[in-house]
Amino acid sequence: MPVLSNFLAFAAIALGMVLTPGSNMIYLISRSLCQGRRAGLISLGGVALGFVVYMLCAALGITALVLAVPYAYDAIRIGGALYLL
Repeated sequence: MPVLSNFLAFAAIALGMVLTPGSNMIYLISRSLCQGRRAGLISLGGVALGFVVYMLCAALGITALVLAVPYAYDAIRIGGALYLL
């Protein structure tokens, strides 16, 4: 069971990722303006799902795996590329 201070630190970092303006914000704004509210909300769901994947990877130790086994990064990267095909 995680300690409350670790959970709060994790939540603060996740909140920082969400609030930081960047390319995802430009993507959401452009989709909303050009294609309407529905397209913007669908895009927001995709961006939110991406953040959830980042948080799950961090929570499950994918970062530690990649640091311990350098070829694991290549395997994850190639697997992601194959998934997108």
